[in-house]
Amino acid sequence: MRNALEAKITRRTKNRIKIEITKESFEAFCDAIGLYRKEFLDALDASERDHRAGRVTKRGSLDELID
Repeated sequence: MRNALEAKITRRTKNRIKIEITKESFEAFCDAIGLYRKEFLDALDASERDHRAGRVTKRGSLDELID
């Protein structure tokens, strides 16, 4: 059974929420969303190689990837 991911809201505005979490909670969050999966890490490595080789595309927002 997974532990609950605990976070403390330290500041809230109309468009933003600032939270604080422990290192353990952050690691559990990363694990829960798959940031430690081999496929994701391989994709990051490929992305770094492309960036170093100059194969980059400027984007204004992530929305452009969806369209």
